[in-house]
Amino acid sequence: MSDTIEARAQVVRAEGGRVWVRLDEGQSGCGRCHEPGGCGGTQLTDIFKGRPREYLLDDPLGLVAGERVRLVIGAGVPLRMALSSYGLGTLLILLGGALGAWLAPAAWADLGVGVGALAGGGLAGVNYRFFVHRRMPPLVIVRDAWRCGREQAGQRT
Repeated sequence: MSDTIEARAQVVRAEGGRVWVRLDEGQSGCGRCHEPGGCGGTQLTDIFKGRPREYLLDDPLGLVAGERVRLVIGAGVPLRMALSSYGLGTLLILLGGALGAWLAPAAWADLGVGVGALAGGGLAGVNYRFFVHRRMPPLVIVRDAWRCGREQAGQRT
């Protein structure tokens, strides 16, 4: 199994040390979706087809519009980030609701649940903003080797 997840993209626009990249259509994380033993992930993404996916990234390589690149991130990173944001967020909302129900008088239990859940959601937002987002491992941009004859890697800052 690969240690990284890669997505191919094309630079749409470059200015001021930043690039807008558009991901190629029909990609998924494992790269073996349609093969036996693959994840089948493209079946999920096909449902949500819409406008092209473009992302703004820092440009450590001096890329120009039209260049082909690969975006590379560690294989376990998406799961870790999802668990630390969505998983912990859900847990904090549930715990906040339970704590609110426990602390509130019986006549106000529903209000206690609501206030506790909102407080848990607020804590989840603070957790994401100040901890999860800042701990995210770097996304590496690599020029496609077929385009320029050699690979050059740069990290997101």
